[in-house]
Amino acid sequence: CKSKACSSCGVMLPEKWIAKQLSSLPQCEYQHMTLTMPDKLWPIFRLNPWLINLLYRCAVSAFLSFAKKRGIEIGLFCVVHTFGRQLNWNVHFHLSVTRGGVNLKTKRWGNIYFNAAMVEQHWKQQVVSFLRDHYNALNTKHDNYQHIRDFRGWSQFLSSQYSRKWRIHLAKKTEDVGPTVRYLGRYFKRPPIAASRLRHYQGGDVHFVYKDHRDNCYKTLVLSQIEMIDRLVSHIPAEKNFRAIRYYGFLSNRKRGEALPLVYDLLDQEEPV
Repeated sequence: CKSKACSSCGVMLPEKWIAKQLSSLPQCEYQHMTLTMPDKLWPIFRLNPWLINLLYRCAVSAFLSFAKKRGIEIGLFCVVHTFGRQLNWNVHFHLSVTRGGVNLKTKRWGNIYFNAAMVEQHWKQQVVSFLRDHYNALNTKHDNYQHIRDFRGWSQFLSSQYSRKWRIHLAKKTEDVGPTVRYLGRYFKRPPIAASRLRHYQGGDVHFVYKDHRDNCYKTLVLSQIEMIDRLVSHIPAEKNFRAIRYYGFLSNRKRGEALPLVYDLLDQEEPV
């Protein structure tokens, strides 16, 4: 059925994807990144799921623009997650970025370093500007936004969220693509909750465990059948053929034909057949 919610396909699909990436992506230093946003913004993406398709450009913009200033083309792939550990709505991005790139003019490889504070600043600016620009097309019927009456109120609300701390995590670099591919493969091709987390169900409420990141303790959450189904269904992409993982830079379809052969040559690696 190829559904990631299937207990069988949800196991096979990640393994197939991981194997394909390990055999096709250049082996160089990579860095895993996580970009989050304040919880007050999450509902706007559930009310307007079409926004998520456009939000990808905000997520990758910082890395592509930093690389452009260095005169190099980096490679990165990116996936959106809409769920948190309690199956709640929590929009955030995972990215894997090469720690170097190719200068297509000089035919040389150059290294690059990303600063967490600069990434956070750029990400915040992109998201806030993006949401401000799309105000007229938004459905804002949610308790978080009931005080907003017009564009001015929306801008003031976004400014208040901009001033908050946005959690940005830059993991330690890895020597090859393996660790980050395996990490992403575990999540984006599998259902929002693993069957192993279910603790009790006998036709009534559903009990499942989750790890609370605030104290690193495991806790049990109890939901009714309707609540459980509602949370699961809310994470099904609204768009048909939605592409959860997307490739940019020299890994994009538009550029890989020209750039990838040069990348493999500079890294002294054989190009996959």
